[in-house]
Parts: sequence; structure tokens; C-alpha cells
Amino acid sequence: MTTLTWSPEAAMTAQEIDAFLAEKLAARLTSIRPDGYPHATPLWYVWDGEALWFLLGAGVRRRQHIRNLERNPKTSVIIDRDARLEEGGLLNAQGVTIRGRAELSTDEGLQLDIGRRTMRRYFGYVDEALVLGSLEDGKPGKNRVVVKVVPESIRGWDFRKLEGMGVYGVSP
Repeated sequence: MTTLTWSPEAAMTAQEIDAFLAEKLAARLTSIRPDGYPHATPLWYVWDGEALWFLLGAGVRRRQHIRNLERNPKTSVIIDRDARLEEGGLLNAQGVTIRGRAELSTDEGLQLDIGRRTMRRYFGYVDEALVLGSLEDGKPGKNRVVVKVVPESIRGWDFRKLEGMGVYGVSP
């Protein structure tokens, strides 16, 4: 697994990547459409230190990203924060990119587990009725597809590490 970026000084360590991925951020999961174009979807995720987990909707109609990943499991995910526009500063950006292959499952127990873990991660608690309702995805039953992405490569960067190094005109 790789953790280098364009600048070794900005690269996150494995521990920094884990801490960053533990924050309440959105991921953009990218799959490849039948016409060859990328298809990016913002999603909530769970990081367990070894894999990213997503719950994709397959209730009323199977979503495009599911069809794409069934056909071609190669994926790229980016989770980032670019506070340069909101907070200012040229070096206020962080992110992690992950490349890997998606493993899809409709196992109902796994849907419940990832649904609960996602709710706990983003809301701080688990409401069983809300979890069960979200798994229905518009029709009765558990109608989500769980996607597991085990990283083949990870790259993490934290531009704040470059402050004072003369990068982008910032002088020491």
C-alpha cells in the first residue's frame, strides 16, 4: 500500500490516514459506466482500518453505480477536505485517495451491520427503526447492496504540513 503524494513532506502516515478517515466526511466513489466515462457518487462510508464500506440503494430501481461495479469492480474513492475557500490559506487541504476492487454483497445481516455502523458514525447513535427504513430503499425488505473496497493503494496528503517550507510562496 502506498502513502506518498506529489510531495513526500505532505504525505500522511498510516496513522494520520486512519484518523482522517475516522472524521465525518463524505466519500466520492467512482465507477466506470458502460460508455467508458467515470461515474462519481458522494456517499457516507465506514472505514474499519482495512476496508471502506458503503451501502448502495437497490430498492425501487438498481442504481447506476451498482450496475457499473457488477460489470467492472475497479474503483477509485476520494475523501477530502479543502478548506482553502472557506477558511483561506493556500495550504489548508487534506485528502485520501483509495484504489481497489469493489466486493458486492446483498447479505441481510451485513446490510444491518453496515447500516448500524454508518448511523453510529454519522449520528452518534443507532435508531433501529431508521436503520430498517433506510435498508428498504423504497420497497419492503432489505434492499441495499453492501460494497467493500479493500485498498490496493492509498495516498494521503495534508498540505498543512508544508506551511513554512516556502511552498506556494509561503516563506519560512
